[in-house]
Amino acid sequence: MKLPAVALVAAASRSCHRLAATASMQDTPSDPAAAKAALRTGAAARRAAMRDSDPDAPVRLAAQADIIINIAQRDQPAGIVAAYMPIRSELSPLPLVSILVAQGVVTAMPETPSPGNPLVFRRWAPGDDLVDGPYGTRQPSPAAAPVVPGIILAPMLAYDEACWRLGYGGGFYDRTLAELRAAGNSVTAIGIAFDGQLVDKVPVGPFDVSLDAVLTPSGLRPGKAQSHLG
Repeated sequence: MKLPAVALVAAASRSCHRLAATASMQDTPSDPAAAKAALRTGAAARRAAMRDSDPDAPVRLAAQADIIINIAQRDQPAGIVAAYMPIRSELSPLPLVSILVAQGVVTAMPETPSPGNPLVFRRWAPGDDLVDGPYGTRQPSPAAAPVVPGIILAPMLAYDEACWRLGYGGGFYDRTLAELRAAGNSVTAIGIAFDGQLVDKVPVGPFDVSLDAVLTPSGLRPGKAQSHLG
């Protein structure tokens, strides 16, 4: 019997919660910056190779739209989904965003702040204005309405079985998730990645926040959801 997507996420949450808790207990309190930097170099090269060898990956990712829609509608029928404008070799979520919008889901994109601050999300759909942002990004116009998303789709360089994400080192997503949840918001963090971005272990620092799930072109990976999805 094939379980619905939301049931799969809920069942997977308990496994991920145990894995993340175990990883947290095993890590030292200091941020393993050198280990992260070393992993980033190889992960970036591998991701670029995946993008070049699999140009249809964004289309297969978009075919998983029902998974995101089901999660967005479970707790709040009008849940907002925040994605990202891809840079470098990031797996593009834009075809997925187009399907979400066509199905009536409200979507948003991040506005990158100055270092040390959380991301700001503004309502955005394909065709809306974009302006240049820092680090070579494109982001919504400052005139677009700010929103608080219920789901955040996050890019990454690598991830592991315990839902830990390797980013670029700015800490924007970790800081954003921590602050949104501290303010009482229920936010589901789902990483977007090629299947091959899975690594044995992502080094974890004291301020890192684990993902709730990872969505790849093959679907939602089992065991990648935190307990608040249960």
